[in-house]
Amino acid sequence: MAVAPRVLVKGVFPPPEKFHPPISPRSYPVLRLCAENLLRPGAAVSGVGKMKHTTFAKQAVNKFRRLKHDTEGNIAIIFALMTIPLFLLMGFAIDLQQVNTAKNRVQFILDSAVIAGAREMQEGKSDTEIKQYLENYFKSAMKAQGKGTDCADPVPTISSGSQDISVSVRCAQPTSIMQLTGTKELNFGVTSASTYGIGKVDIAFVFDISGSMGGSKMSALKSAADTAINVLVPADDDGTTGEVRIGMASYSSMVDAGEDYFFKATGQLPIRTYSFSYDETYESGGDWEEVCKWKKKRGKWKWTCEDEWVPEYDTRTVTETKTINNTCVKERVGDEQFTDEDPGPYQWIEAAEAYGSVNWKGNVSWYTESCNPIGPLPMTSNRDKLFDYIDDLDASGGTAGHLGIAWGWYLIAPDWDVVWPAGSDPYPYDEPDSAKAMIIMTDGEFNQEYDTSNGDSFDQAEKMCDAIKEEGIKVYTVAFQAPSQGQAILNYCASGEDFAFTPESSEELTEAYTKIAQSISDLRIRY
Repeated sequence: MAVAPRVLVKGVFPPPEKFHPPISPRSYPVLRLCAENLLRPGAAVSGVGKMKHTTFAKQAVNKFRRLKHDTEGNIAIIFALMTIPLFLLMGFAIDLQQVNTAKNRVQFILDSAVIAGAREMQEGKSDTEIKQYLENYFKSAMKAQGKGTDCADPVPTISSGSQDISVSVRCAQPTSIMQLTGTKELNFGVTSASTYGIGKVDIAFVFDISGSMGGSKMSALKSAADTAINVLVPADDDGTTGEVRIGMASYSSMVDAGEDYFFKATGQLPIRTYSFSYDETYESGGDWEEVCKWKKKRGKWKWTCEDEWVPEYDTRTVTETKTINNTCVKERVGDEQFTDEDPGPYQWIEAAEAYGSVNWKGNVSWYTESCNPIGPLPMTSNRDKLFDYIDDLDASGGTAGHLGIAWGWYLIAPDWDVVWPAGSDPYPYDEPDSAKAMIIMTDGEFNQEYDTSNGDSFDQAEKMCDAIKEEGIKVYTVAFQAPSQGQAILNYCASGEDFAFTPESSEELTEAYTKIAQSISDLRIRY
């Protein structure tokens, strides 16, 4: 059998770039091998052999067509080339996220340091002392969190005139993946500042001075309240700035409105007379009449007739009066009972009263409503007046807590400027750069009320507190060794869980008032 010559082997097979469309380097060797063997050695040049040759050629062409679309090698190479930059990009993202987390952490610490520094300024510390305090606070907090972030010393700027504090710090966060590119750390800066954007704060202290507050409890209250005053009105405050004004009210069985404000609140004079009328039976006349009856004489009964006086009786109305000198007050009655409207006709505060009674013997007695005689202190920045009021607190009487809450509100209510003296008139609720706060304290249950048409003392306190909080007043509460009912009403009145305190010891009471004072001070700080 004749052997067909290997014609293509002697020729020159085109290089890959000559093909159109181009083929992949992986496909080229296979294609060339197929082309070289289109005429294989030993194949017959007969019809049969020719048919086999043609069939093999078609198969080769089909193979070629499939191979020219094979791009798997290209994807593998591209993916291999992109793996490294993709890895680096993911690593950069991780490092940047770590830097962002570190920056937020440092920002929080620096903000806290600025708040603490502002409190130091409120207490009258010098600029040097404040700067040192800021630096120590920041370093201690950074060391405690121990996250590897390296920060330089904070740089504070203090403006004593405007009471502004600004602090900046530069930090470096070590990298992880970016170290492969030679970047060992990323730097960032953080700034925090505080200013007294709220320049005016009206505060009302409300003290429980009922009988249960006697002894060590009262001593603890006085100490705690003094501490709060020192925080709110620092010793170097001469009382002329008026930025923080504090009013004080106390309650027991009632509230003493005070001689200077009793008439304005009730429409009555402190010295007033009450009357009591009752029907009296009296001897209006009579006559001598012969009266016969059995009488025992010398051991024997005899029917005896004698002249006797026989009286006649009539009834008359008798009015007794009682003059009292008393400035105690009860609830307001009418539509304005749970509002801060100024007192006036049909919305006066009810004054304490005197009640007369007569017993079966015809003897008249009087009962006069009374209270612990400690009147309110209108708002002031004068430290001496505040400390004197606290020092004069004394315990006696019951616990009409709803009345104390009402008068705490009246001290800072704008409409009550007609009652309080000049300089103590409350700021309007919408006064720019101002805030209002109340601190309500008790050690017992609210258990005394006079007008029961709106419920007991507990119920009326809830309605009063709802109205107070609707005006945007921040309400802090202190339930000092109080039973569950006392805690319940104060928790209800508080502006939130963080505003309610339940101290059980004198130390905890002082801590509570200190935290409240600091929180109120923070109302004045803007960041």
